[in-house]
Amino acid sequence: MPDTQTHIKQRIEQAHKRARAWQRPVLASYTWEIPSFDAFHIIQNTETSHYYFASADRSLEMLGCADALVLTASGPERFQRLQYDWSLHRRDVDAILYAFSGFSFDTFVRPQKNMWEAFGEASLVVPKFLYRRLGDTHTLTVSTLVSAKQSVEQYLIQLADQLAQFSSLQTPDSPSPTYTQVKNGVDHFKSSFQQAKQAIKEEKVEKIVIAREEIYQTSDEAFPFAETLRHLTEHQLGSYIFLYQPKREIGFFGATPERLVKKQGPYIETAAIAGTTQRPVSEDEADAAKMHLLHDQKNLEEHDIVVKSIKHALAPYSATIKAPESPRILQTRSVYHLHTPIQATLDTNASLLSIIESLHPTPALGGYPKRTSVRLLRDIERFDRGWYGSPFGWLSTEGEGEFVVAIRSALVHHQFVAMYAGCGIVQESELESELAETEMKLSPIKEALGLNRVTPGGNPS
Repeated sequence: MPDTQTHIKQRIEQAHKRARAWQRPVLASYTWEIPSFDAFHIIQNTETSHYYFASADRSLEMLGCADALVLTASGPERFQRLQYDWSLHRRDVDAILYAFSGFSFDTFVRPQKNMWEAFGEASLVVPKFLYRRLGDTHTLTVSTLVSAKQSVEQYLIQLADQLAQFSSLQTPDSPSPTYTQVKNGVDHFKSSFQQAKQAIKEEKVEKIVIAREEIYQTSDEAFPFAETLRHLTEHQLGSYIFLYQPKREIGFFGATPERLVKKQGPYIETAAIAGTTQRPVSEDEADAAKMHLLHDQKNLEEHDIVVKSIKHALAPYSATIKAPESPRILQTRSVYHLHTPIQATLDTNASLLSIIESLHPTPALGGYPKRTSVRLLRDIERFDRGWYGSPFGWLSTEGEGEFVVAIRSALVHHQFVAMYAGCGIVQESELESELAETEMKLSPIKEALGLNRVTPGGNPS
């Protein structure tokens, strides 16, 4: 630790000199290897903000605690504005930094106050403490925004105090809350379905993705973010696990099977995921269910729209785009999806956020054509999607990163938990099967929350 303290001091002194010379705050950062960490133990026992990302194969795990730098943007140019601000800061540091970033589904903001206020339309956070595991290597990165108004010694004392708190964690008693349903969203979903089918009939869109919002009120106990994430990590194998928790009692989390984009150097990996059927309980029925999905015309049509749209979005950036001719099966614990992996090689220096802007929302979450579908959803849906169905992930100062589509997710806002599920509607869609699909998609979060303890009540809608 003495060597670590020396290096941290050197980085802060360097940033302090630059801050004085440039007359603006400058990031300082240092990374070192640690034996290991338990992300959920840290989340449970610290009062800071938390940001979490685990890859589908669990080879990568990242936990950010507290905020060193927070950037926000809004409006139609939010991706470009966030990229510009991030570029200004990332060129100040000599080390590799990692940030967590998320976006709202749409820039349309409903006038009434809502549960998404703490999230904004575009946010990027460099955590003060970043625990990162890549394979078997565990590291801790300490970052702070250094201003000339405060001395180097003051920064060192603050960081030392906070690090001491993280190294002496004790597990408190944390009783699980109970839940009462206050909205099931079924009637609203049925209304959205009828309007969506009418829009397709009038040939305004080929496909439109409608969502269902289901809300529960919790008892007085604090929401168990750590326990819930641990459950999702252990049980939702093959899904990305994520959390954006800007305040103690406010957070957005989920277990999504859908990667939006991964960028390593000039190489891009993405995927089309659209078309769903329930995974049978019996393994004897599994092969039949897979074959039915692979040959079902309604699901194949829905899937093909997504594949074509992603290829079209990547074309301006890519020299080559590769994808198999036919979809494969992607399986989660509760459902099967049609899945087409797509790879591209960039022939431009486009930023990761620029590529995300082109891809979002794919027809798997918005519809096709994109702009018409998003505009229709503003009228069809009676709630604010917030960050549901939106890009969330991490990026580095080297321009690399990975973003997922934030589905199979839930928002915690003080004593309320809102969970979301969506369905792609095309001409052949039938209401009852789509409604059943939302139940399948809500099941991972419900299971993680132990909603077998739900008590009837409230005003279901």
